[in-house]
Amino acid sequence: MLVHRSRHLSLIAVAALALSAPSLRAQTLTVPTQTAKKPSATPAAPPPNPDAGINQQAAAKVIADLETHDFAAALTGAKAIVADNPDSPKANKLVGVVLLDQHNAADALPYFQIALRLSPDDPTVNALLLQAYAESGDKVHRDQQVAILRRYHDDGQHPVFAQIPSFLIETIPVGDKTVQAAEFYTPSGQFHFYYRFNIFDATGHMQSFIALESDDSDQPLFTKQYPKLAAAGQRRFSLDGYSRAADGKVAQSLYMFFNGKPSYDDVRNLVVKLVQEGKEPVSVPAPSSASTSAPTGK
Repeated sequence: MLVHRSRHLSLIAVAALALSAPSLRAQTLTVPTQTAKKPSATPAAPPPNPDAGINQQAAAKVIADLETHDFAAALTGAKAIVADNPDSPKANKLVGVVLLDQHNAADALPYFQIALRLSPDDPTVNALLLQAYAESGDKVHRDQQVAILRRYHDDGQHPVFAQIPSFLIETIPVGDKTVQAAEFYTPSGQFHFYYRFNIFDATGHMQSFIALESDDSDQPLFTKQYPKLAAAGQRRFSLDGYSRAADGKVAQSLYMFFNGKPSYDDVRNLVVKLVQEGKEPVSVPAPSSASTSAPTGK
């Protein structure tokens, strides 16, 4: 279905999660030695929690400032929290999220790098690093983070993280619009979405998106026309736009076909060009009596 959700709100959710949810860590197995050690008289104290000192009221104020778009206050509050808790992964993530929400990826990067050093087995840090690298134009480190996220997703050690179907790559300002690019871990839905580019208007509302997909119905003709590519495991892909029509249903438009999977950067550049030229899917407000749900398909 078409999701009316802004990048701003999604990052607020990340900020809230960073302050409330425990880090996802890989479990470590220990092998006993041949000689068992005698238990100590006094149990060892658990290691101190570097996030325990975060002032929750101050953190809630940062989240509230983000919700009202008071970015200056949010950044001041987040930096005060990290100044009091420099070794807290969550505090460093919070500052980075505020900066990323301001489209200041270059300044966000050091905070995410510190958070990764302090919490090296937390995939949510890698997800944020991915966005910061992508929005900074660093494709090499961006792709490294994609590979790391995919390993976390499939390693069997992070069951909660494994339930997430996609990850955000970057948010791209295009004129008075914003494009939010996401990649699916596995092709999604009946028409096999690989990438999805949500398009937001100036008010932060999303009513249309463009997807790179590989519909099964397109494969027989592709196999007939390009048997060598098909035999090598390639598929036919298409770039399709989706928007809500006046009757409340989803309208679909086809932009182009690809023989074999195009790179993310090639698709990204095509989507940006379509938005720049005003060729993105245009939503028409549905009448109040129309259905509010719609399938994501042709």
